[in-house]
Formats: sequence, structure tokens, C-alpha cells
Amino acid sequence: MTLDLDTLREGWDFEAKLATGRDGTGELPKSLWETYSAMANTHGGLILLGVKERADGSFEVKGLSNVEKVERDLWNCLANREKVSCDLLTRDRVEHHEIEGKTLLLLRIPRADRRQRPVYINNNPLRGTYVRTHEGDRHATEESIRRMFSDASERPPDSEILKHFSLNDLELDSLAAFRNLFKSNLPGHPFMAGDDREMLRQLGGWAMDRSTGDEGLTLAGLLMFGRQRSILDHFPYFHLDYRHLPSTDISNAPRWLDRVTLDGLWAGNLFEFYRKVIPKLRDGLQIPFKMGPDLFRRDETPQHEALREATVNTLIHADYQGRGGIRIFRLPHGFEFHNPGRLRLPAEQVRSGGKSDCRNPSLQQMFQMIGAGEKAGSGFPKILQAWREQDWRAPALEENTEQEEVCLRLTTISLFPPEVTIEMERRFPQKMHLLDENGRLAIATAILEGSVTNDRLQELTDQHPRDLTFLLKTLVKKGFLTVKEKRRWSSYTLAPEGTHRGRSSLPHKDGSLPHKDGSLPHKDDSSQHKAAETSQGEDVLPPEAPAIDTDATLPDIVREIRNRQRSTPDKMEEAILILCENRYVMPQELADMLNRKMKTLKNHLSKLVSQGKLVLRFPDQPTHPAQAYQAAVTADKGENHGS
Repeated sequence: MTLDLDTLREGWDFEAKLATGRDGTGELPKSLWETYSAMANTHGGLILLGVKERADGSFEVKGLSNVEKVERDLWNCLANREKVSCDLLTRDRVEHHEIEGKTLLLLRIPRADRRQRPVYINNNPLRGTYVRTHEGDRHATEESIRRMFSDASERPPDSEILKHFSLNDLELDSLAAFRNLFKSNLPGHPFMAGDDREMLRQLGGWAMDRSTGDEGLTLAGLLMFGRQRSILDHFPYFHLDYRHLPSTDISNAPRWLDRVTLDGLWAGNLFEFYRKVIPKLRDGLQIPFKMGPDLFRRDETPQHEALREATVNTLIHADYQGRGGIRIFRLPHGFEFHNPGRLRLPAEQVRSGGKSDCRNPSLQQMFQMIGAGEKAGSGFPKILQAWREQDWRAPALEENTEQEEVCLRLTTISLFPPEVTIEMERRFPQKMHLLDENGRLAIATAILEGSVTNDRLQELTDQHPRDLTFLLKTLVKKGFLTVKEKRRWSSYTLAPEGTHRGRSSLPHKDGSLPHKDGSLPHKDDSSQHKAAETSQGEDVLPPEAPAIDTDATLPDIVREIRNRQRSTPDKMEEAILILCENRYVMPQELADMLNRKMKTLKNHLSKLVSQGKLVLRFPDQPTHPAQAYQAAVTADKGENHGS
């Protein structure tokens, strides 16, 4: 079987190791086990033995002349608990492959189950536990190791009985409000027959240790109904924060439009936070008028249910020993939900649903009793379906293993917003119709989200990762995209304007110019729409001239900034104005050309706009997904207005 090395590293965390040994016949490298531990503790990955990875990311195939010996040593080490704490490999995960007549060994390392983590080497969890980052393998921190051991336990964290805490540490008003919601949702439920302590006991908020006879308030009870000060006494890093954020493109905009945080003005527990935040999130969605079968208006939509599900999932899956805290953001075009703690199931399992492994099951049950959340493992599929109904971009579920937190992003932007279609046609005139829907989706994602990856396209399509790899490489080859971080976790951004043969930022052959909003003249639009109709589904791209050396064609001041970590504000702003002459340029493209982070760049852009040196393509819509900037001097001349 022949391997495509580029395909392997595209969709997976991938590591190539020479493994030739001193005599050149093959030997397990010592660094193999560090990578094994790191991949197992992170997202899994592939290790290919017998290949040397050059500094530029290309491969040199060396092969293993004695591959049987290498594989035998591999199984012996895996069986030795003094060497590695857990054997994750089965026979079908170790593959022999032939490339250029040479034998290679491919190891498919799975992500370890939470009950198996941490996976460590040399019988030393503190020094032998590794995690995977974009730079490679690194030692896990002591805190990270502690949290892995905690997640491995079968005893839920929120069931812990707290010493020296009592019902006096609870907000009685919160308990009363919860009881009312419980009664309204499930009238006559037996859990409500007793007093507050009995109700808490049934819900897991109060418990007894039958081996010792100790009883008391649990973590779940304190988190759900506790007083702010009491919660902070046990969880010093406990934090709840909701913010309604304005557009970052608005000059002198406030830091937030609305905020709910631990300011001492309310109880500061999870139940009250949920009650405060849900109405604010609902306000972020338009509620269509809908008549139910009983002829009463129905204001609850699947999208509102999805926001409620996302909020509850954030609260019940959080690791409250973590430092990040709960953060929920309402954005101009969507929502973000952040919680400390890693996923307890692989992201693919969470997306597909059908299985639940809640970190805090007592909290989960409490929310379930008031009609918020369920235990069926259908939370994410429900959110996904609700977003699909509106033709919005698929939710993005991201696990940051370095920060030890999970982020769910829900954007209320369609897969192909009209303005993005306009931008695609402007940048690649008379070319977009040559791509199939997945190709256009990849480019639209690069415009809207700043970059596109194989993993993100898997969320947006039903295509196999191998097919998406081929698609992305084809888009690079034809000058639509450029690849970044090629050695691991490849990501793609739009090719800088001018590298594609269409040169969409320049006048057309007939002398016509784009309109002020970036769209093409009507006659061009008409011809392109007709072409798209006649070639729908075509996925073969025509031959193109190779992309030019972008760095060599940039102005001197831009190349100087690209090659330096620091530059003066004056030089940076001069470079921005030069790049924005006679054309509109999107922020991500500027960031790529200047080799700067978006956060730094936006400060300069806001300043230049406020000074009148830059103009917006969409001045009345600062948060427009296709927003771009042009130097005011050239804009005033009408060079890009299409007039």
C-alpha cells in the first residue's frame, strides 16, 4: 500500500522519525515515547518511522531494512509498564508501507480515554507526561497532570462533600426560585415533597458518605445555589462572565454593551447566572411569529433551545478547579461559550452525539429538572440541527489543550452570505464558477473566519478528510489559498491579492472598475452567474500560471516589517497605506502580508480610520464579514468606485 505523506499530515497530527539506528537497519528512537505520550494525552496522531523530515517540511524516505526487529521492540516496550503506563495500540494500528521500494512503519496513536490519562513514560507521571502543541511535544504542567488524574476518577467532582459548609452558605432566594421552576416544569414530582435539604439530597446537592457517616453540602449544591463569597472560599479561581461585545471595527467603541459578572450585586451562583444570561442571549436572535397547534403564539424556536443547551453544557461540563472561568460572549454575528476543562469525549463523538460523559452529573440533573438540558448525549447534534435550519455556518467546537479549556462558537452568518459571494467574485473574477460547492465553501470560510483547515471543513461538510486534503491542495496549487504551518496542523488563508491570475484588485480588461462596495459591474455579474449555472458541480480547475513569489513583489517597507518582530507605529501605518492604495484590502490579508497578529493590526486600522486616512468599504456596516480598507487619497479620486 502506497502512502501519500502530504495527505497524512494534512488531516492529522503527524510526526516523522528517522528511526534508522546506529547501524542503519532500524531502531526505535528514544523520542518516540515522548511523542506517544503527547499524542495520547492530546488528540492522537500518526508517527511514521523511516522518514526524515527536512527543515522546510519536505520528506526524505530512508526506510527500515529490519522492520520486524523495530516492530518487535515496539510491542515489548508497550508491554512494559516501567516504560509506558498504557498500551493503546492494537495490531491494526501498526502498519507496514512501501514507498520508493523502502519499508516504513506507521503507528496510529489514538487519543487516550479519560480513564487512561495521563499516559506517561519511565514510570514517572510528573516527569514522563507529555502533551502536544503546535511546536511539538512538551512536558505537561503539574496542574495539568493533576486535572488528568481527577478526570480519570469514576467519582464525579461535584459529588464531593464539603467540610465546614452548611445550608447557611446557600442563597435561600435561589433555592425558592429553583423550586418554583421545578414545580412548573414537573408538577407533583416526588423530589419536591420534602424540605430544602431533602430536595437537595435527591438532586445531589446534599449527600451522606455511608462509609463514615459524614453528610453535608456537596460541590454541586454550593455551585448551583451558593453565596458568592462561600463559593470563592472553596474555588478561588471561580469566575462567571457574560459580555455583549460591540464591533471591534467601531472607533472609540465601549469595551462592552452589557455585562454580567461577579460584582457583588447578585448571588453569584450558577443558577442565578443562568437566569440572568438566558434572556440576554435570546435577545440576540430574532423571534419569528409562529402559531402553535393550540392557536397560541410560540416564541421558542430551535435556535433559542440551542442557545439554552449551549449555556447549560458550558456550566455542567466545566472544571471549576481551572483558572479560566466561565465566559459567554454575545457578538455582533454570533455567540461564544468558553469553559475550563478539556473534553471528556473525543470531539468527533461529541459532534455525532449518542453518548454522554458529564463532568458534573448532579449539576446536569438540577438543570434537567427545570427543563434545561438532557442526558441523552444529543446536546451538540441539537445545536447543529438548529443552526442548519437557518443555513448558518456549522458550530465550531474547539479544545485548547494548552489553555485547558473548550470553546463553542455559534455564528449567525450563512454559509454563503451575499457579501462574501461578492468578495469571492471580486478577488477571483470569472473563476469561482469553476469550483464545486465545497471549493467555494473553503474560500468563503477563509474570508469569514480568517483561515480554513481540514478539521473545520469536516464540520461544514460530509466529505472524507482525504478528499478535503485534495481539495485544499488543489486550491493552493491554483492560487486561491496559501498554506500556513505546513509541518503540523496545516491551515490555509486567502492568497494575497495579485498572486492569482484574475488580479481582482486591478481594472478589468475592458477598463471597467469594481463598484464602491466591491461588486463587479452588472454585465460581468450577469455573465458569471450564467457561467455558474451552466457548470454547476464542475470541480476541475483550468491550468493557471504559478503563483508569484509574494514576498519578492512586496514594497521594501513591507518586507522590512515582515522580517522584524518590532517596528515603529509610523512605519507600520505607512506600510498599511501603501498596501491599501487603489484597492480595498481585508484585515486578514494585511496581517498575512505584514506578518502581524490581528489584534495588533486592528489598533493601527482603527487609528487610520479615525484620522481619515483609511476608508471602509462598508462604512455603514462596520462588522460586515467582507469589510476591507482603502487608502483615503485613492478612494477620494474615485479610482475604485466604479463610477
